[in-house]
Parts: sequence; structure tokens; C-alpha cells
Amino acid sequence: MSDVGTTHEDLEQYLAAHHLVGAGLRREGMAPPRTGPAGAHWRWDGIYNGLMRSGEIVSVGPGGMTGMRSVTGIEATRFPIWMNVQILMPGERTQGHRNLRNETRLVCQAPREAAFVCEFEAFPMERGDVIISPSWTYHDHWNQGTAPALYVDGYDNGHNGGVNLNERLPDDLPYQEIRKPDGYGVRTRGLARPVTGGRPFPLPPMRYPWAETLAGLRALQEAGEEDPCEGAHLMLASPVDGGSTLPTIAWHAQLLGAGQTTLSHRHNSNTFYHAFEGAGAVVIEGERLEWRQGDIFAVPAWTWHHHENGHEGESILFSIDDWPAQTKLGFHMKETATADRQDG
Repeated sequence: MSDVGTTHEDLEQYLAAHHLVGAGLRREGMAPPRTGPAGAHWRWDGIYNGLMRSGEIVSVGPGGMTGMRSVTGIEATRFPIWMNVQILMPGERTQGHRNLRNETRLVCQAPREAAFVCEFEAFPMERGDVIISPSWTYHDHWNQGTAPALYVDGYDNGHNGGVNLNERLPDDLPYQEIRKPDGYGVRTRGLARPVTGGRPFPLPPMRYPWAETLAGLRALQEAGEEDPCEGAHLMLASPVDGGSTLPTIAWHAQLLGAGQTTLSHRHNSNTFYHAFEGAGAVVIEGERLEWRQGDIFAVPAWTWHHHENGHEGESILFSIDDWPAQTKLGFHMKETATADRQDG
């Protein structure tokens, strides 16, 4: 990280050179946003190095930032949904709060002692897990381990009318008390669950363990039930009604076999991807973007695109998509190309 520098100004300049901005850092005077499909692709090396330095010089929790330090693509905020990456250093815990947006997290790496605390329940941080904190649920982050915890956040800021109310726990009692037993959510949101009077508000938090997600992808492969546009493709379903992960966004995981090329398609929803494993390319309107493990990229609404796995083994992508919001509004559309028409 020697090229990042040691001051806030050094970090700001480093992030800007990689088309990134950081929470708690100056954003004015940064490079103008890039345009076109290539303008929505951010490399992991820039993200990772910027995060690690941010973890050293930007403090969080009571007495520091009231939010969470993160690194976001400069161009990402032109979308109604986006991904950024956050870091929680050893011994840190953020101040508990709730707000009017859905916050969702995919764990990239974390020590065994790290956890998310959501609605007074502790959820483990294990690589590949997805944990959701629905709108107006209390949440904080706690790393009792000796190594940093890194995770991808997925937000739906564009769907709350620009009004993101934020209510924080008081400074003298900044953390949630963990009142619920281990595995409470898993044990009460399966096929046997408490009787309720209808759809709850706020929606409950949920953890989607990586082992179960991978098992689902493998089952699709074994059954030969792959999507021609996505490969082996799963949605993380809501624990309330089995529908989309949240009312505004859905989390997906997809597995592409070695050398696999998918069929081109387009839809009027936006998609953000995190390259979880492997390497490959997405071709958007004829423009080829090659990605590697850790990268984040976006496919804008109504653009022809397809996936290619250039890796010698399997590749896995996680994504968020705002098709649930579009569907509820009554105008979600998808079009699939014929087999002889690809977008590049």
C-alpha cells in the first residue's frame, strides 16, 4: 500500500485515481464520472488498497465516524441501487442505528469472531454469507477478531424518495444488546414459524449462509436446470413470503462453468455484480469488460449483455438487481436475444 500514502489527502487522491470515493473523506474536486459501460467497473486492487489504508486513518464508532467507512465507485451513485465495500478493523464496533433504506451485505473475508448485530441478534460473518438489514431495523457491526473484516454492501438509495431518515442509539448506550439466542432467525423463519397477523414491518433480518447458496447452485448444475442467459442462477428468497429478497432489490448468485458463454439479453432493471470467484467478462452493447475476483461492475438498464467465463475453472458472481421494484410498479420488461444474435 506504499503508493496510497499516509494522509487523508493521499488517500483521497489514490481513490480518485481509481474512480473511487471514501466515506468520511473529501469528495469535491474529484475526477468527473466516466460514461458508458466501461464507466461502471471498479478493480479490486484499487478498492482493497484504499480500504486497508482507510482502516488505518479513518476512525469509526463513538468518537469517530457515526457511520461506516467504505469505498464507492464515483459513478455508482448515478444508479438507483449500488454496491460499495466496507472494512471493519480488529476491535471495532460501529454505533447502532436504523434508517429508511435496505442495507444488505456479502462477506468477502472476516475472522470467526466478527459478527453483524441486527435487531438484537448476532449473525456470523463468514465468507460468502449474505446478511440483510431491512429498512428501519437496528444494526451495527462488531469485529472481535484480530484481522480486518471486509464486505460488500448493496443499497437501494434510489427507491426511498431521497429521504433517508437515520436514527442512532445514544452515545452513552451506542450498541445493541444481543437479546436473541444464536440462530434465532434461522430457527423461526423456516417452514415452522411463529403465527403472525400479517406481513411484518419492519421486515426481519436474515442470513443466507454460503454453504446453502453453493449447494443450491450445485443442485441446479446436477439437474441440468441452468438459465441460458445466466448459467446456474439462484435468488435469495425472502423469509416472509418466499418472494424477492426485499421489496426493492433481489440478491442473486450465479455459477458459470469453464468456457461458458451465455445468451445475450436485456431488461429495464439495473444490476450490480461482485466477482466472488474466478475471472471472466461481461459484454455490454458490444463493449467487453474483463473482470477478476473482487471486482465490482454494473450493467445499466435496457442494455444488451452476456457473460463469458474465461477462467479455466468455474466462476461465481453475486449480484443485486432492482427488478422487484420495477415489477411492483408494473413495468418490468426483459428481452432475450435469438441464439444467432450476440451483443459483441
